[in-house]
Amino acid sequence: MDSDGPRLSAQAQAARNKMRRSFKVKSVAIVGIIVATYALYVENRLKDPFYQPGCSASWTGGDCATVFKSSYGHILSHWGIVPKGSVLDLSLPILGLVLYGSYWCAISISSPFPFREEIFLTAAIGGGCFSIYLLYVIKVILQEFCIVCFSFHCCNFAILILAILEYRNPEVKKAKKAD
Repeated sequence: MDSDGPRLSAQAQAARNKMRRSFKVKSVAIVGIIVATYALYVENRLKDPFYQPGCSASWTGGDCATVFKSSYGHILSHWGIVPKGSVLDLSLPILGLVLYGSYWCAISISSPFPFREEIFLTAAIGGGCFSIYLLYVIKVILQEFCIVCFSFHCCNFAILILAILEYRNPEVKKAKKAD
């Protein structure tokens, strides 16, 4: 056997084990974008009083329409940060599109930049905390279940795990300083 054989296989194994964290983040971000796009579609269709969203079917065990129509669906106005109905009164699906699109774009930058991992981790912690808050709202306050919201929360917690891993062992290495 070649002397480079075990070394190359170890390198290949390490590369395969990493499976490029950026690919995983992009994959979760794409799932989040798809779910947010569907949520935006449902939200817009709910203006039709005869529309029954697929996510509110009996198989899901909940009613997405109840959640989307609640004041929590426009969280910035619900919290009193912006006036209800203003241009900045963004719905949760639009905020989701921005968040997951930002994750996808940020992880696509393959060169190091200041506070890369810290920003990613902070955004992911914020997303995880927001998911915990919304899980409380959905289950305790609204007493409902929303499969679309559940999908968002799964994406947020997956991104949080990936952000912790990225913070602990960055995929994009910083340039070494010359002595």
